[in-house]
Amino acid sequence: MDRIHRFVFEHRRSLAALFAGLAVLTALSALRQQPDGTAVLVTSRDLRSGHVLTASDVRTTTVSPSARPSHGLGRGDAIGRRVAGPMREGEAITDYRVLQDDALSGYADDAVLTTIRVDRADGLTGLHVGDRVDVIAVDPDGESKAEVVARSVEIVTLPPSGGDTEVVSVGIVTTEKIALALATAALEARFSVITSS
Repeated sequence: MDRIHRFVFEHRRSLAALFAGLAVLTALSALRQQPDGTAVLVTSRDLRSGHVLTASDVRTTTVSPSARPSHGLGRGDAIGRRVAGPMREGEAITDYRVLQDDALSGYADDAVLTTIRVDRADGLTGLHVGDRVDVIAVDPDGESKAEVVARSVEIVTLPPSGGDTEVVSVGIVTTEKIALALATAALEARFSVITSS
């Protein structure tokens, strides 16, 4: 017993350092096992509207539980889905931000999804997904007449109500020809929509 006491006394500083190190390692190990937050699937880069998500387009990040979106998608539910509007890198992928798998089923073979930018105040009030609208190109300088660019196109995505941005993205189903006409008109005009009869 004296030999043990003598050993402990002679090596007390080394043993104290050893036990302190073990305590630190144990604490660090416990911290690693405790999640700092909750996993959320986000975009790994900026994505254009209509892009079909692939594995390289998404990544998982950790956020605090209070910041987790209530309708976030998992990797399996997101891959292969079409983005409903432009998305920035790091944006959470929710059911609202992607179209259903069959979003274009039931439309003609030449149907395409296109996104137009519309001032929130220009005709969006009271509209719903599924409504048909005419898209009007308006010269912001007022030098030329307003012109109907697309007639009776169906809305498939709308921005959340009550957002703080003035210009928002609206997803519509058109033909490729009309989509190109809209893209050309957007270079010099702003869009407004009116309910189609």
